[in-house]
Amino acid sequence: TFERWLSEIKGIPDFNGPKHELMEYFKEFAEDYNTATMPHVKYYDYEKWEMEEYAKRKREAEEAAAAKDGGGGNVALDELRHREEMAQRAKRRRVEEARVTQFGMTAEKREEMKHQARLRHEMAVAYKTGDEETRKRLQRRLEPEEIAKR
Repeated sequence: TFERWLSEIKGIPDFNGPKHELMEYFKEFAEDYNTATMPHVKYYDYEKWEMEEYAKRKREAEEAAAAKDGGGGNVALDELRHREEMAQRAKRRRVEEARVTQFGMTAEKREEMKHQARLRHEMAVAYKTGDEETRKRLQRRLEPEEIAKR
C-alpha cells in the first residue's frame, strides 16, 4: 500500500534514495493513514480494493453480455472467464505437486532431512566457536557420497 501511494501520489515509482528520505515519506503516509485523510479509499487496503474492482468489472462484463441479444458472446467476459479458469488450473497443479512431493517422501526420508539440518546447525555452531575438527568432521558427513569417495 505504501509503495502504491508513493508511486501514484508522490510520483516516485521506484524509490532508491536515502533511508531518511524514505522514512520522511513513510511518516507522511502514516499520518494520512492514521488521520483518515488518504486521497482515495484504495490506499487503506489495496488488495481489498483491487478485488472489489475486479468483481465490479466482471459484473459489468456479465451485464453487458446479458444485455447483448445473442450477438455471439462478449470478448471481455470470455477473457475474464479464461483468466479465472487458468488461475484455478495453476492452483490445482501447485496443490497436486505439493501433495505428490509430500506423499512421495517417506517418514524415513523426512527424518534423514531433519537429521541433516541438525548436522548443518551443529557445523555452523562449530565454525562460529572455532572448533575446526568438529566442523571438518561434520562437513565430511554432510558431503554427497560421490564427493566423499574422491
